[in-house]
Amino acid sequence: MIESLDLRDHEEVLRPGWKASQESLPPDALRFLDGDFFAEACRMVSLSEDARPSLQTTADQIEQNPSLRSLAWHYHRLLFTSTPDTRPDVFSWPALENVLGDAAGTFYLIVALSGLPGAQAFHTAREIPEDILRDTYADAALWANEWHKAHGVWGMERRIVRWVTNHFVGDLYRLNRLQFMQRPFRGSLQAFRHVDTGEVLAVAEDGIRFRSDGQMDGAGEVYDPEGAWTSHLEVTEEGVRGNPLDPAGKAVSSEVFLPADRWKPALRRGDPMLEMHIPANGPMAFDACGDSLRRALGFFPRYFPDRPFLGFCCTSWTLDTQLCDLLPPSSNLVRFMREFHCYPILTSGRQTFERAFGGVPDDVRDLPRDTALRRLLVDHLLAGGHTRSGGIFLLTEDLHWGTQVYLTQQRSLPIA
Repeated sequence: MIESLDLRDHEEVLRPGWKASQESLPPDALRFLDGDFFAEACRMVSLSEDARPSLQTTADQIEQNPSLRSLAWHYHRLLFTSTPDTRPDVFSWPALENVLGDAAGTFYLIVALSGLPGAQAFHTAREIPEDILRDTYADAALWANEWHKAHGVWGMERRIVRWVTNHFVGDLYRLNRLQFMQRPFRGSLQAFRHVDTGEVLAVAEDGIRFRSDGQMDGAGEVYDPEGAWTSHLEVTEEGVRGNPLDPAGKAVSSEVFLPADRWKPALRRGDPMLEMHIPANGPMAFDACGDSLRRALGFFPRYFPDRPFLGFCCTSWTLDTQLCDLLPPSSNLVRFMREFHCYPILTSGRQTFERAFGGVPDDVRDLPRDTALRRLLVDHLLAGGHTRSGGIFLLTEDLHWGTQVYLTQQRSLPIA
């Protein structure tokens, strides 16, 4: 049953910035609800022309409904005039199914596309090449296609709107196979480089509880009450004492000492990095991924000299180091992970289910087994295994694609 939208029901969620939005609401028709806008928007993001009638029909509904019109402008203003840290929590936004029915997702797709004029102006000023913009913007079409495949109508999931905002405010760029955006490093570790050999060694931050297998206690919702241990990190003028992280992605309970005159800081939480993301449209061809990283080394210093970075990092369900044991060594994913320094992170296995299977099942035995990866994961789960996410980093001076630089380092470390 289609109902009217009473914004008073969502007053608490909408309050931040609402007054400013209403004071700036244009008296005339909103530009991003116009038919000519959708023709250009579909072209820019490589979205099928079949989507235009649905977009225009929903846009007309929004323009004719004062509450929906106010809401669309409010979301547009919050998303495209804010910083990454102040963008709104889209998970709390009204779902709108009771108001727009199947077109609720179309409403959110329109909100996402509303950022394109600003994106065009920003990228023109920075002289970003057209082919890079085409590849970058096309991510919006990938998510819209996924929604259409699942629901039979053109739209976008609420939580994805915030993600796509990164593409349109000038934060994220796709370079060949991978996407990149400059972000502070969030890993729970510090890395150091040997002044003579150039080797890199990472140590866990202080006070992290690890299982006996070297993963964070609770990762994948698995706990180790008997074998768990807590990391120790002490940084003094003499050096660093702590628990090393194996480049293969696990913490080691034995401590090491790194003398300050031999080991210099290379990476810590908060340092600027290029955060990588993997679009879900095609295989992770090994050479294409290496080419992406090399392109990033040239792209960002040229077009964004004001955005320095120390290297590359990523967290994802696809970086679950268990996959290195489950997949053949020749697989693209295994080869990709081995080019980086892997490290443990604390996550559930939910993302694996959502991205590999479309959701968390009531019973693992009901999961589809129609691809090699799905069969592998289901067999792993049925055998009592679990899934988790993982993290990786690669410092810029260590980008020698194909050499597995961190795994092949020769170390002789003093045990503390």
